[in-house]
Amino acid sequence: MTPTPAPSVAPAADASSDRFAIQCEVLRLSIRPIGPVLLVQYLLNCGVAALFAWQYSLVRALVWIALITGVTVMRGFFPQRLPDPFAPESLRHAQRAHTLRTAVWELAHGLAGVLLFNPDRPDQQLLLGLMLMGMTLSSAFSVSFYTPATQLAITLLLAPVIVTGLTLGAPTMMAVSVIGIGLTAMMWKLVAERSRQLEENIGLRLNERTLREQALAGLRASEQAQAERLRFFSAANHDLRQPVMAIGLQAEVLRQQLDTGADASAVQHTVVSLARAQQALEGLTNQLLEIGRIEAAVDPLRPVAVALAPLLQDLARQAGNGRVTVRCPAGAVAWTDAVSLRRVLANLVDNAVKFTPRGRVLLAVRARHRSAGRAWRVEVRDSGIGIAADSQERVFNDFEQIGNAERNLQHGHGLGLAIVRRLAAQLGIEVSLRSAPGRGSVFGFELPAAQGYGAAALQPALLPQPSLEASPALRPGLAVLVVEDNAVVADSLYALLRQWEVSPRVYASAAEALALADLRALDAALCDIRLPGALDGIALAERLQAQNPALTIALISADINEATQRLATERGWHALRKPVQPEELRGVLLRARQRP
Repeated sequence: MTPTPAPSVAPAADASSDRFAIQCEVLRLSIRPIGPVLLVQYLLNCGVAALFAWQYSLVRALVWIALITGVTVMRGFFPQRLPDPFAPESLRHAQRAHTLRTAVWELAHGLAGVLLFNPDRPDQQLLLGLMLMGMTLSSAFSVSFYTPATQLAITLLLAPVIVTGLTLGAPTMMAVSVIGIGLTAMMWKLVAERSRQLEENIGLRLNERTLREQALAGLRASEQAQAERLRFFSAANHDLRQPVMAIGLQAEVLRQQLDTGADASAVQHTVVSLARAQQALEGLTNQLLEIGRIEAAVDPLRPVAVALAPLLQDLARQAGNGRVTVRCPAGAVAWTDAVSLRRVLANLVDNAVKFTPRGRVLLAVRARHRSAGRAWRVEVRDSGIGIAADSQERVFNDFEQIGNAERNLQHGHGLGLAIVRRLAAQLGIEVSLRSAPGRGSVFGFELPAAQGYGAAALQPALLPQPSLEASPALRPGLAVLVVEDNAVVADSLYALLRQWEVSPRVYASAAEALALADLRALDAALCDIRLPGALDGIALAERLQAQNPALTIALISADINEATQRLATERGWHALRKPVQPEELRGVLLRARQRP
């Protein structure tokens, strides 16, 4: 497919929509009530009828004024009703009806050119012709703003007197009839020009109104978004301060315990509390980062064929305790982005496990047949506390937690389902929820089936999982280069590495490390990506690898993305996202422990 037609389609559609709106407004203006004007016109017509009844024929004058009375009653007391709202077909019907009513109105006036025409009196003929020409000038600006209706009205008003004058009139009347033909042509052009200007003015007014409405809508949306951001950051600030406060208090407790020589069990309890607070802080930070990446669309979607059974079984294993079971056809293969799907399911499973104190969680997949083709219905079912009907919309909002009023950090921060909502919007799926208090919940969505793939066609995109085996000891004296410009992080890494009995060499910049370190004597290098100076961590890693190909290298950053991960894999490096867990760091150093 080529994108070239797209630019022409949208403007054409907009132009057609604008044209339709202008025509609707022109028709509304044309039928609006003109009571006072209508009354004045009727009185003038009565005066004309009285004049010709006195000078020419009472019967003919009465017939003509009867016609005028009929059309005046029609226009004044039975106005045309317009459809609301307009549609293209109803607009065309209304335009035809308006043209017909206008034609009847002006034809009744134009018949004066026949009924009041006196073949024997040239002066009366001339008077009648001039009067009808005056009516024409008046009608061109009052009878309608719809060009076809006005042009037809002018023609029907002048045609009878022109034809009668040319056939039965005196020479002066014939001359007036010829002038009437010219006047008709001139009035047609004048009406068309006036209508064009009117449509331009209406278009400008509609555009101004549209721009004003768009500006107001944008202002309201901006205000709402600002309020949402304020609420989001206020909630994030509250939940971020909780573990930070806990870390600070537990650190002070630990310091005092060490000063007073507290027993090992008390110190161990404090350390466990510190680790728990750090895990809560890390979990919230990771969720906030994930929301930011989703809204910034940093990770592009790459739809592939994903085998659902292996993915669900892997998520069930990660949940542990055998509480999560899977029921999925072996041939269930969906067409979607594997990474985003895994993140959606992981959050749904985590949410189900947290709020199901007892019982099991079921991951179920069923086939569905839709008009667009085959689909797979994926559901996460739990037997937990359930959600009331009036709260089911709110659970997808940021920092919303049902059943956790005390804000227990062990139950998360209320961002898991908010992440699900954002990822689902990116994937183009809709997550449904069925639930009742005390009866559990069912979160479900549908994925299009991947055609032509069997059960073992593709394995899901699995994320690397840390090993649960007991880690062997590191080789004492392992030479580890640490390049980190943050002094607090550098000190912490140095202390941990010394505790592991390795030999850390810490530098604050790439240039300093390259200038001072004995690169060939190193066993491993931990490189922060964001470093001061001309060389960042990636450039430093490339130079280190060039000088020491056997070196184990790990890139460390809070900004590890898919591209960085792919680059690290291609070069044989490791990529660790901050905050780095000690087990991850130890796993990297173990790769270098057997080097001579």
